Amino acid sequence: MNSRLSLLAAVVVLPLSLFAQDSASRPDNTPFHRGQWAAQFQAGFGFASLGFLKFRSPTHALLLDVRVSGSHSESMVTDTAGTRFVGLNSNAFTQWRFGWRRYGAGKTKVVSHYTLGVLAGFDHRASAGPGGAVEDNSWTAGLFGDAGGTYLVTPRLGLGALAAVSLTYATSVTTRKPLNLKTREWQISGSGVSGSLVATLFF
Repeated sequence: MNSRLSLLAAVVVLPLSLFAQDSASRPDNTPFHRGQWAAQFQAGFGFASLGFLKFRSPTHALLLDVRVSGSHSESMVTDTAGTRFVGLNSNAFTQWRFGWRRYGAGKTKVVSHYTLGVLAGFDHRASAGPGGAVEDNSWTAGLFGDAGGTYLVTPRLGLGALAAVSLTYATSVTTRKPLNLKTREWQISGSGVSGSLVATLFF
């Protein structure tokens, strides 16, 4: 499903990106204005995010995007000896993205755009059972870029798609109890093109 979503986003984004290059020399005739705000709701395979846009001109805006997810589960068993703890699994993830977005001016209801920026994140995972527990905390920092297009259904509502890539550095600390053994790791990784669908509300 992830590959299909990425392919869909690529099919949508490619012509819009070409449109953005063609419109770079046109006047600033987007429907946006300096000081305008927008909220962006993004949904993809395995993640969702909420972002805010602050327009600095008709074709440029600052973007702050937040991704948050988490879950917690516990297992108990009841028998003749009573109720006892079996295990738990918990995880929490957050990522912040801050960037500079460029909108392509055009004469249609479709506006193309691309964003370049930095990201930072934190990921926590824990599991426990009768024999012990494992806790993993990792911190991430890096760069990201995306390209996409938005169809303006109304002056206040836009629907579109994004294709994004990123390059990140991550460091993690894993603690195993009751031995209190700690393992530290780091890695540099890059993500391929990931697609997502986006709804934007303009104020």
